[in-house]
Amino acid sequence: MTVAPSSSTTGAPATRPAAAEFHAFSGSDNALARSLFALPRDLVERTLWALLLRSHDGAGVLVQERTAPGDSMARVHSWTGEDLGALPARLLDLLPTASHQELRAALLGHGDFVDLGTVLCPPTPRGAFGHPLKLHTGSEVRAYVVAR
Repeated sequence: MTVAPSSSTTGAPATRPAAAEFHAFSGSDNALARSLFALPRDLVERTLWALLLRSHDGAGVLVQERTAPGDSMARVHSWTGEDLGALPARLLDLLPTASHQELRAALLGHGDFVDLGTVLCPPTPRGAFGHPLKLHTGSEVRAYVVAR
């Protein structure tokens, strides 16, 4: 499942930030890896993105936030717990018009996040999502990606 506004084909330069996007996947860890790694590269180039994972291993949320578009460094926050609860539904309710601050508040308001500091931004979905996905194994894994 993907929620995103339709794109213009006029070739005109973008004059406002990209709208928020939400992607949902379920299946085996291997199937999810293929789906997540196939997401467009520009998704992890956004000023805010989050990966939400749920499996028999528990749940986790990884949030990356750049200060400005194009920054090579970003602050990363992580949360782990038993279940994502209603967080995916809350995020979906905000889309596609949610602002950066609305998405940030919904994500970081979910629980006690650990601030992992400022890190070099991964250039691809594989670099962004590969390590967190390794913590969730088996045939019943759900992944959600939101970006703004």
